[in-house]
This record gives sequence, C-alpha cells and structure tokens, in this order.
Amino acid sequence: MTEIASLYVKNGYDIFTSHNHNKPLHGGFSGMKQVLAGFRVLDFGHYIPGPYTAMLLAEQGAEVIKIEPPAGDPMRSEKGFVVLNRSKKGMVLDLKKEEGKKIAQALIKKADVVIENFKPGKADQLGIGYETVKVLNPSTVHCSISGYGQFGPYRNRPGWDPIVTSTATVYVEQGGTGIASPVFLVLPLASYYSAFMAAYSITIALIAREKTGKGQQVDISLLNSIMAASCGGLVNFEARERVPRSYQQGGSPVYRLYQGSDGKWFFLALGNLAFLAKFAIAIGHEEWLTDERFEGAPFMILPPVNEELIEMFEKIFAEKTRDEWLEFLQAEDIPCGPALSVEAFMDDPQVIANDMVTEIEEPGLGPVRQMGVPVRLSQAPGAIKGRSPQKGEHTEEILSNSLNYSAEEISRLKQEKVI
Repeated sequence: MTEIASLYVKNGYDIFTSHNHNKPLHGGFSGMKQVLAGFRVLDFGHYIPGPYTAMLLAEQGAEVIKIEPPAGDPMRSEKGFVVLNRSKKGMVLDLKKEEGKKIAQALIKKADVVIENFKPGKADQLGIGYETVKVLNPSTVHCSISGYGQFGPYRNRPGWDPIVTSTATVYVEQGGTGIASPVFLVLPLASYYSAFMAAYSITIALIAREKTGKGQQVDISLLNSIMAASCGGLVNFEARERVPRSYQQGGSPVYRLYQGSDGKWFFLALGNLAFLAKFAIAIGHEEWLTDERFEGAPFMILPPVNEELIEMFEKIFAEKTRDEWLEFLQAEDIPCGPALSVEAFMDDPQVIANDMVTEIEEPGLGPVRQMGVPVRLSQAPGAIKGRSPQKGEHTEEILSNSLNYSAEEISRLKQEKVI
C-alpha cells in the first residue's frame, strides 16, 4: 500500500480533480439539414434490434417505413414499443402473399436501406433477402440482424437475447466465475447493442456507397455485438489470473454497491489507487495507505481479504444514510452515485439537463415519458418526428404517394388482406 501513499504525495490533490471542458449542445445550431435527410429506410424488423436500428436512423433525418405482417410486430404489447418505433411511418403488408411481396419489392427499388432481423434464410423466403435486393436495387444497403450471424453451425438456432447473452459468458461473469450461480440481466444488452452496431455499420456502408455507387450487405449478430460490448472482459492469456468471486454487488471492496443506514444503495467507484488514497484520508483512515490488506487494489484484492474488507466497509457505511454519504463523498470529489429506480432516474437533474426526457402523446396511453434523442451533433441535431405508428396507419398513403396505387387498387388489396 506504500504505492498508494507515494502516488498521493507525488501528484497531490489535483490528480483527483476532474474538469469537463465540453460545452452543452444547446442553441447555436447552424440550421443544417439532418445528416440522413433524403435517405429512405424500409424497416422489416420486429422486437428490439431491427426497430431500434431504424429509429436511430430516423431521428438523424432518414424517412423510415415500418413494415409489419397482418398480426403486427410482437413487440406491440410491450411498453418499449412506443420508443423503439417512434419517428416512423407504419405499413401492414403480408409478404407471404405474392402481391404483398411484389409491393415490398417495388418499395425496395426506391429504398436506400433495408433492415430485417429474421432468422437467416427467412428474408429470402419472403422476397426481401440480400440476393434479391441487390438485383432489384444494387445501390441498396441491406442489413440483416440475427442471433448468431448468416454463417456457422449456430446460424439456424433461435437467436433470443438471453440465450446469446448466456452463451457469451455474461451471466456467468455477472454471477462470479467459480463461486456463484449465473445471474440473469434484465437489460437485453445484446439486442440493444446490436442496434447500435447496425446503425453504425449502415452509416459506414452509406459512406462507402458515396464512393463506389454500390450497396452491400451488413451482417450483424447479437453474438458478435455482445462480444464487442464485453471485449475487455474477454481478453485472455496464459498468465492471467481469474480469481473466483461474486460480482452481484461488485467484484472489489472498493468498487461495488453499498447500503447506507436507511437501506438505500449507492455505488462506490474507487477505480484507481489515487481515489482509494483520497477516500482513506477523507474518512480519517490514513493508516490504510500502508495497510497490506489493500494489496492488489483496486480490482485484485484476493479472498479472503476481499470479504474482510467488504464487511469493514459495510459497517462504515451503515453509520450514515445513503444521501449523507453521497453528499460527503461528492464534496470530496470521490466517485460515487445512487442506485436509482426508473422513476427517480427519469427525474434526475442531469438527465433533464441533457434533454434526455421527452413526453409523447400515444393513442390509448396518453402522454408517455420516454428517452430523448441520444445522439448529439452540434451542427445537425437529431429530432423526434412523432409518436410510434398505429398498425398499418400509413399503408394507404405509402401505396398512393410512393407507388401510385389507385383508390380502387388499394380497396382490392384490403379485401384480399394483402394490406
């Protein structure tokens, strides 16, 4: 622990002072058109990955048409549907019928991007797979999102988020390798991260098209995406020591969740030796600076010392309420933060200051509070275009305006249940 003491003395208090030089992205916009304005995206996605990808593109200016089967997106019954599908037009089309397939292919000829997250091979059966799309419109970027990718021995397996996430070590690592049961994560991390990967990859493909004039296939999998999200934890080499421990409240006594005297939780994040030294001095335990029990801090304090220090810290934090600890620690510039509920988080002053909460009127639901636009560009800001579409809300408009179908033809398609 002498290393902690010497680091503190050498660098002084300034090493702990953090400065944010980024100015908030409020006002001063040049009025530049949104970056993806003029691009048309066909969203054949369902559940989370495809729809979220398309929404991210829509709020940077793309025109997005959400195309659902007659039964609708299965996600419609879930609360997240309204945010994953806002800013889009909605269309119902039965791709299992030849005329429905024909309409989809006519739209593809006018599209810049096609997104689908079916099981590999399903999009081909429905007439919207990459091999068909590149013939219909060679400049179209076709994005396929699946559980395991378009190739390999698992390609035909159901790609549900928990199955992929479990396979990719996340649940075992969360529970604690070697000593605890795997821990399920409520957050469907692979699904959300695959959408970010897809939006990023589609944008790259559109830039490539500007140079070559050609579209291409974008192959995104939940498996690859969850690997990208947890790549640091997957680093492995012969000399690496993997110590059995539980991660349910955090793997280290100096980097974990604790409770105050009122039972409320907060996270203490002494992520380097300097912060550990600062914390020790702030609470009057300078002796920790040379205490051998902290050898390996912050992340490699080994059992049974690990458990001994956790118990010691729990007793210390039980002396004050959570908010009293947060006020004290934050005043000393020691990293910490509350464990908040959804309601408390959406009312958090920093979330509000970041313009990350909006309210949109939804039919049958009333005003719905939800996430604002997460991508911040100073010269071409994103924008929410409106609520999520009702099932098939814009079908007639799209057929009439984009494909020049007559009222009589639209009526016939309705009767035949193509739309």
